[in-house]
Amino acid sequence: MHPISLERAGVCLRVLRSVWKFGASLVLSAACAGPGFARQPDAQALLAEMATAIQSLDYQGSFLYQHAGQIDTLRVVHAGGSRERERLVSLNGPRTEIIRNGPDVTFVQPDGSALIYPSNSGRGLLPLVPGTGARSLEANYRLTIVGTDRVAGYDADVVDVEARDSWRYGYRLWLDRNSRLLLRSMVLDSERRILEQFMFVALQIGPLPDETELIPSQRELLTTRSAQADDWVLQRKSEWVVTQPPPGFTFSSVRRSRQLAADAVEHLVYSDGLANISIYLEPSQGEILESATLNERGPLNILAVTRNEWRITAVGDVPATTLSAIVGSLRRDATPPPGDE
Repeated sequence: MHPISLERAGVCLRVLRSVWKFGASLVLSAACAGPGFARQPDAQALLAEMATAIQSLDYQGSFLYQHAGQIDTLRVVHAGGSRERERLVSLNGPRTEIIRNGPDVTFVQPDGSALIYPSNSGRGLLPLVPGTGARSLEANYRLTIVGTDRVAGYDADVVDVEARDSWRYGYRLWLDRNSRLLLRSMVLDSERRILEQFMFVALQIGPLPDETELIPSQRELLTTRSAQADDWVLQRKSEWVVTQPPPGFTFSSVRRSRQLAADAVEHLVYSDGLANISIYLEPSQGEILESATLNERGPLNILAVTRNEWRITAVGDVPATTLSAIVGSLRRDATPPPGDE
């Protein structure tokens, strides 16, 4: 599959994830205002524990996902370990399923057709999970444990990840007090308005899911086809550089598709430690007129630009203005980007 098409498949996964959200008010514990609240765990440490819990624990449950003015209900089943396995099934509207077995992802459509493709993103099927890089987030976000609440019968610590400027989104996260599994998540814009959210309404943590819960239903009826991803080669440097990235975003990595030089696609990643922006660059195959198209899907924005015989696609859970700033200062240069030695 063409690398840009693979990214669109990833966007499809995000859209299929967009089947959960529930508006409910936060109830803060009055005890949190007392002196003992200062002894709560460090907020950034909680985010690291959350990322580990999502990958390693066995759990199954149903959740609501609110997005684009609608509410969808899904069921997720997850088996942790060195090779994660999970399955996501829509419970309202057309029946769709997504099954992940390690790096292999299978989309099952209502008509029984299925597409199997490899994914190296490392992201699971739960929606609205912020990335948690190794570096400190304090320069770009205020991390605060703001209270306690109860979600799906579990006591939760509530963590605010507030963006310090309008270049990025913030989160409010509900983490199970014992396992640190993410129970609820909100994505908030710079004015603290809710863009999307999900919340478990029924959940079991601990029991290993039954094997039948981790495979497609009626799998004998499926008609499948595989999407072969291009091999991507990690590069030490790129001829492309973002000369003036938005504050806090720095060069993270570059990969190049294993194709003929004339058709090769480069994939740059810029990150602020929590939000990642992917930039794909490919020859425009004869298109020389400049154009720009923006697709907004809740917090996910996709900016596609044709410029100087190049097609540039920027994707990220960041405001559209952030993508525009990234693409607007993208230049082809032989000097390696900052951070690449």
